[in-house]
Amino acid sequence: MSASSDGIAAAAAPLLQVEGISCRFGGLLALDRVSLELVEGEIFGLIGPNGAGKTTLFNVISGLTTASSGRCLWRGVPTAGLGACRLNRLGIARTFQNLRLFESLSVRENVLVGLHHAARAPLLGALLGHGAFRRHQGRLEARAMELLALLELEALAEQRAGDLPYGDRRRLEIARALATAPRLLLLDEPAAGMNPAEKDDLRQLIGRIRDHYSLTVLIIEHHVPLMMRLCDRLAVLNFGRRIALGSPAEVRRDPLVIEAYLGGSGGGQGSAAGEGR
Repeated sequence: MSASSDGIAAAAAPLLQVEGISCRFGGLLALDRVSLELVEGEIFGLIGPNGAGKTTLFNVISGLTTASSGRCLWRGVPTAGLGACRLNRLGIARTFQNLRLFESLSVRENVLVGLHHAARAPLLGALLGHGAFRRHQGRLEARAMELLALLELEALAEQRAGDLPYGDRRRLEIARALATAPRLLLLDEPAAGMNPAEKDDLRQLIGRIRDHYSLTVLIIEHHVPLMMRLCDRLAVLNFGRRIALGSPAEVRRDPLVIEAYLGGSGGGQGSAAGEGR
């Protein structure tokens, strides 16, 4: 488990503030006045049943979806209208529930795509092959291999991304997101399709990434025992509303969380968040 949430919250100002966000699609209210804050350096989890609004909230934070009301603030500045590309340049990167790799490119080339987006060389130097451009390219190549080593993908650098096993593909998408040098990394169901051993490896990897790059991580994941061990704090969404917020121990005992996951059927406080399943 990471450092205590009370210590983090007391020591740092909010990096990201979500204030009263509502999001409506036609007659469907996907988010209903959701508020939360993230402080620098924490791993913050979003959990909740299917259809709770978790990915919609990710889409609003990352600039892919416009909220119907409410606002997001990045380091105290409203982000409305900035769009996904500008938010990425400000330091917000994300992965997706459905993988979005360039399958015909190599593992190394997929990471270089993210690096080139974050660190563009002068066009004239690129066209003429100047020494400065070659040195710039060499730095990007070295950075790509550093990221692949951290994600334990270095040995697969020249392999075609589309040929990777599923777990490696998930890690490659994280590497590509890290290539943009984010301050906030949003992970949308990174453990989907993984076996228990792979999920535990992922838990340790996310902790290493946070510590190595001094990142803040916001993660959606359905495997609640993983989230209980990984996250400093958790928010629980249900039918578009935030029904709980706190440490894993606090969330596990919350009656509304127990009802959301168990349908009011009881089962005791210890099983509220699927402990041990």
